Amino acid sequence: MIALESCIVKNEKVPWRVIEGDAILVDVGKGEVVHLNEVGAQIWDFLDSTKKVSTIIQHVCKVFEVDQKTAEEDTLQFIQLLLTKGLVVLSHE
Repeated sequence: MIALESCIVKNEKVPWRVIEGDAILVDVGKGEVVHLNEVGAQIWDFLDSTKKVSTIIQHVCKVFEVDQKTAEEDTLQFIQLLLTKGLVVLSHE
């Protein structure tokens, strides 16, 4: 389980690009292309450096005017997906 104080950072080996508000990530090792919607792209773009999960959730609340509980549940689920695919890693910073 991901803790709110866990730190997340992009996997530097994953090439990506934002096109018309959507993020496109390429998992070269698996030959898989991952498309992120507007919220996912916003989170991905926000990961410009190591960020705490709690900071990411606050950012989602602010940008999308969503309540804390919904943002927390959805963001944790999304980060878990990114972790499972190896697109982000937990950092100890």
